[in-house]
Amino acid sequence: MTKMFFDVFPTLEVNGDMKKLLSETEVTKVGMNHEKDHIRIYLNGTRLIHKKNIYQLEKNIHDQIFKNRHMDVKVIEKYQLSEQYTAEKLMDLYKDSILEELKNYSLMEYNLLRSAKMEFTGDSHLLLTLENTIIAQTRSHEIVEFLEKVVCERCGLDLSVELAFEEPKESKHKKNSDLQIQFEIKNILKRVQLHEESAPAKAEEVQTADTSMKTATKEQNHSKESAAGNNAGNANGKGENSFGKKEFRKKYDGGSYGGYKKSDNPDVLYGKDFEDETILIEKIVGEMGEVTIRCQVMTLETREIRNEKTIVIMSVTDFTDSIVLKIFTRNDQLPELLEGVKKGAFLKIKGVTTIDKFDSELTIGSIVGIKKIPDFTSVRMDTSPEKRVELHCHTKMSDMDGVSEVKDIVKRAMKWGHKAIAITDHGDVQAFPDANHAISPDDDFKVIYGVEAYLVDDLKDIITNSKNQNLDDTYVVFDLETTGFSPDKNKIIEIGAVKVVHGEITERFSTFVNPEVPIPYRIEELTSIRDDMVIDAPKIETILPQFMEFCGDAIMVAHNADFDMSFIIKNCERQGIEKEFTIIDTVALARILLPQLNRFKLDTVAKALGVSLENHHRAVDDAGCTAEIFVKFVKMLHDRGMETLDQVNQMGQASPETIMKMNTYHAIILATNDIGRINLYRLIYLSHLTYYNKRPR
Repeated sequence: MTKMFFDVFPTLEVNGDMKKLLSETEVTKVGMNHEKDHIRIYLNGTRLIHKKNIYQLEKNIHDQIFKNRHMDVKVIEKYQLSEQYTAEKLMDLYKDSILEELKNYSLMEYNLLRSAKMEFTGDSHLLLTLENTIIAQTRSHEIVEFLEKVVCERCGLDLSVELAFEEPKESKHKKNSDLQIQFEIKNILKRVQLHEESAPAKAEEVQTADTSMKTATKEQNHSKESAAGNNAGNANGKGENSFGKKEFRKKYDGGSYGGYKKSDNPDVLYGKDFEDETILIEKIVGEMGEVTIRCQVMTLETREIRNEKTIVIMSVTDFTDSIVLKIFTRNDQLPELLEGVKKGAFLKIKGVTTIDKFDSELTIGSIVGIKKIPDFTSVRMDTSPEKRVELHCHTKMSDMDGVSEVKDIVKRAMKWGHKAIAITDHGDVQAFPDANHAISPDDDFKVIYGVEAYLVDDLKDIITNSKNQNLDDTYVVFDLETTGFSPDKNKIIEIGAVKVVHGEITERFSTFVNPEVPIPYRIEELTSIRDDMVIDAPKIETILPQFMEFCGDAIMVAHNADFDMSFIIKNCERQGIEKEFTIIDTVALARILLPQLNRFKLDTVAKALGVSLENHHRAVDDAGCTAEIFVKFVKMLHDRGMETLDQVNQMGQASPETIMKMNTYHAIILATNDIGRINLYRLIYLSHLTYYNKRPR
């Protein structure tokens, strides 16, 4: 018996989009093994869910439902897709998800499929062309098996895959990779050479240390013999020889070695020498006993306590996690310790993990030894042989977009071997002085001064391709619903239109269009148009000539006309329909006639004019609403003495008030010389003082 997903998991919290998808998804089965540490959840849905969202769902179920248990959660999905789907159309929509899943399964096969050529010779026949390598030859059949399993078993579609191989082509990427490998080899050889050059010096240091140790041993043996002779008669008395218990305790002060070095290794700063393997701080869990870490000192604090002792408290990190260390040392030994143990120092430390009884935090105490070590952080570099100059860089002067000082950015670019960098903050040039001071005249580096501007198209007319028609001419007010925003990639799914003659609505045109592709879930949510509503509708090749006949020579009117007309013009080009359009955008008219509004969406304008709008985002209803708005606009234009479209265009010439209401688009402006930089300053102050509205324009 199947149940809806949230009937099975009513308390599970997921993000908004997933919640909508899962609310229409069924759970067909839930299975668990005998050990109760593996659970399998079987889903059945009509809408594709990206694999990364499935992985997130598994994590949500584990974290929220099985939080305190070791449980492997696996979600296994199946789909019952609409008749609009074929294997080819599925691959267009689901390819990213397939690659995501394959990447999680096998990185090698993921890279093979990602670089492969996919060509459908039929709706269900895929020609998969791979580079002719040993890996491709041995692993290609696993890729085929994976694809057929996903498409056929999971999605219920037919697919047959034919393999082909081609000789690898020399690419720029491969060439750069080869050069990078050569660069790394040179660096390795250079490091080996430096190591070999430094080896004799180290050997000499070791020999000197051995000689010193031998001399010290002889002197120690001699002092022992002298002490034995001097104290022979006092063997049973209360004498305090240099190796008696009282002297030992006095020297080490009750077991606190604080700063006393018991190694001739110059790298040892405290305690004994040691060569233990290190553990990552993030792997330290509870009181594990003795551990050895490598770290960098973040903070260092000293607190003097009684008996002429001091606590040294350090916060250290190995960049996986951080932990606190505590050392108890005598005051007279503190300077010796702090000479090498300081903020920013890189150290190797051996001690015992313990829960501090005062603050109940995990710390490392009972320090056995501290050694100084080289910087173990890996410095990020640009190892590409051919550097790409960054022409779009934000600093902290770009609010909510950049956080770095411009001088740090410039220095990093120089360190990476770049020859230039462009500073392009949002609408301002405040970083320019610091950028100029970050380089010296002798540096082989150029700072390119620029801005990411908020551009408005103030040269665009309200009426496109005006032929000075009369305001009482014939108009077709229309609206489209589409599968997306791109006229090149997406399809029309509904056309709604209204014909206006002499200010009166006379005819209507309304039809669905079969897009021959599945309607995306977001579009279905927005428009309420489903695959089953359009699958039997005529195709655009049939509908468009009918719509053009309905329009005739009428002037085209739409709300945000650029979007709707881009689909009409593109489909006319595909069908070889040659037609010249005069186009009026009611958004542009609203900016002139309703300046009190801050937004000019269809529902906002309709509300301001008292026009009813029902079933928003359905073409026929939006077209009817836009027609009523346009009729009222024509009357308002007549009231202002307008009679022709050219007069409307002249009235709509951009003023500062109009520009402040226009849509903005991002544009990168770069100054090529000092004159350009000065002109850039002029643009900046005009955009802030004359045309500013929420942002500089």
